[in-house]
Amino acid sequence: MRTAVARSASGPFLDLGPYFPRGVFAYLTLRGDHDVSPEGLSRFLEERGHGEVRVHRADQVHSDRVVRAEEAPCAADALLGDRPGEAVRVVIADCVPILLSTSDGSRVAAVHSGWKGTLARIVERAALALAPEPSCLTAYVGPAVGPCCYGVDEPRHRAFREAFPGWVGEGGAAPSLDLAGLNARMLASLGLRPDNVHVESRCTACEALLCCSYRRDGEGAGRMAAVIGRTG
Repeated sequence: MRTAVARSASGPFLDLGPYFPRGVFAYLTLRGDHDVSPEGLSRFLEERGHGEVRVHRADQVHSDRVVRAEEAPCAADALLGDRPGEAVRVVIADCVPILLSTSDGSRVAAVHSGWKGTLARIVERAALALAPEPSCLTAYVGPAVGPCCYGVDEPRHRAFREAFPGWVGEGGAAPSLDLAGLNARMLASLGLRPDNVHVESRCTACEALLCCSYRRDGEGAGRMAAVIGRTG
């Protein structure tokens, strides 16, 4: 899946709202001049016609911690929200952004899943915290560094083979990982229907014009933001 790119005065973005239930808005900002702070995203959302929206953030630490929006900011890598006029966001530049919503749009979540979060199955923890029966959820798994560009050493690859038996092939001479694919498989294993799991095919390291990538650009890499919230 490659979501169509839209543009605003502040740069390109993906409008993910059509993937989610009515009453939920969701966006991914791409490489450009976007201010991904809560205040900057509030302005971005107001420009998109959502009125005044309070955006919550976490202090991302590559953990498996899931918290409610009102607990933030704090050390965590997944935020749950359920209040109209509020949103939750994560920032990324190669790690996997995942946005979740219940089928009625009453509860949403934003998840940051790098290799440590993937290994710790943070997306499963977030989905189960959002809904006791997660099969009802809708998910968007955003662009991340792909297996084409994410080579890892043998010890890390072995850790993933042991954690996800049958999901990760033998490493060979040049082992690599597909973090977005693993997160999507975890969601599927919780019972989410295939047509409710939308997986972005872009590799952040390959898409130099659209995506921020720490692996490609190092300290000079910018950040993208994945944000989701309720309109009412």
